[in-house]
Amino acid sequence: MSFLTLRVRTFLFMMLILVVAFVLTGIFSLYHFRAENQNYHYERLERKESAIISHLDYVTSDAQGKYLTNAQWREHIGGKLAEISSIHKLDVAVYHPKGTIIAVTELQSADKKLFPRVLEEYLASPKAKGRHVEVTGEYIISTSEILGPNNAVELIVRIPYAIGVTDIPDEDVEFLEQLVLLYVFLFLFGIIFAVILSNYISKNMRLVIEQLKKVRINGSNQKLNWKLNDEIGELIQEYNVMVEKLERTAVELAQSERESAWKEMAQQVAHEIKNPLTPMKLTLQLMEREQDPKELQEMASHLLEEVETLTHIAEAFSRFAQMPGLALEEADLTYLSSRAIGLYSDRGVQFSSEGPVYAKVDKDQWSRIVHNLVKNALQSIEAHKEPKVLVRIVKTDQGRAVITVKDNGAGIPEAMQERIFEPNFTTKSSGMGLGLALVKNLVNSFGGTIDFVTSDQGTEFKIELPTQNL
Repeated sequence: MSFLTLRVRTFLFMMLILVVAFVLTGIFSLYHFRAENQNYHYERLERKESAIISHLDYVTSDAQGKYLTNAQWREHIGGKLAEISSIHKLDVAVYHPKGTIIAVTELQSADKKLFPRVLEEYLASPKAKGRHVEVTGEYIISTSEILGPNNAVELIVRIPYAIGVTDIPDEDVEFLEQLVLLYVFLFLFGIIFAVILSNYISKNMRLVIEQLKKVRINGSNQKLNWKLNDEIGELIQEYNVMVEKLERTAVELAQSERESAWKEMAQQVAHEIKNPLTPMKLTLQLMEREQDPKELQEMASHLLEEVETLTHIAEAFSRFAQMPGLALEEADLTYLSSRAIGLYSDRGVQFSSEGPVYAKVDKDQWSRIVHNLVKNALQSIEAHKEPKVLVRIVKTDQGRAVITVKDNGAGIPEAMQERIFEPNFTTKSSGMGLGLALVKNLVNSFGGTIDFVTSDQGTEFKIELPTQNL
């Protein structure tokens, strides 16, 4: 979600605060006005009810204490109840102390359910119960009593008062309209302020980002200045500290790289010198047992080639150069590999090929690749086992040369398989761990690939190279 940048998030967060504040203020205002309106109606009903009760008490004062029946009360009150109802503009129902209805007016209320024929609570007990207010739909209904001598209940008065739950006085509506206009103005002002603030923050952050993009470990990095002691100032201060540390680290790293380069060069040279020594040693051992002059002459020629290789390496090192450069040329891999493997024929190493397979390689380096892989294969076989190493070369229909070196050793542990081609990594107790790393680099330089498959029955290294058609 790249569009949610710091500037956008800051703007949206400020807008959210404004909207929440406006909504909460609006809800509180509506709640306040409705509660105020309801209190107004309750107080108005109480005032009107008090006036109605006083009026009825005055009208019926001469009949109180005589325990009149419903019919007698109806005749006594007559049209006075309608007159009282008209004066106060409220419907009134009068009940007998036993809860039965005596008379009722219907000026304002059309709902008959507001005036039940019997008040159940008084039917069971005609004792005084005091004023009772209930809300039914859009009506507030108040039930009061007129007490006679000895505080006995003479009459029960029931008054419904119509009230709209959502009604708000006109003056409050006008106030809300003005409040909405004020909120719209504040919201627009808040949007402008949020845009300015978010741009200010993102601009300063962008300045830091641009400087971070320019940071170079081997170059001169510019520090930033910030006058305010705020969060952005802390960030810039940390950036300046990082620049200082980076400069010191760059000097240390350069020195370490120089030392590491010398160490790696020394290891590579030592490894390259060690590789020819192994076949030279084997050749000398064979010469001790060989009686045929022709074979001795061929072995001596091979020794001279290896000595010449050592001379090249020494000359390259003396000139502070890299390892001997590659001299790529079309060569028969079958012939080159057969010559290198011939030195190991008495150690269980077999060679198989379908015929000449040509590829563009460096002849000397290819011999080293074969020596490295065969020597590693022999060293991976346990001492109590008879060594069996098979080197095969085939040419595929896709025009690729496939060279495999398969042994019957213990295999490569799973934990070490991912690092097997890393420099300075080895599974042996001796050696510098550069053999397979150099093999991979050489194969890659020939335009090929190298991989392996391993199990507890042995390991097979496979090299693929593009072939040359001759």
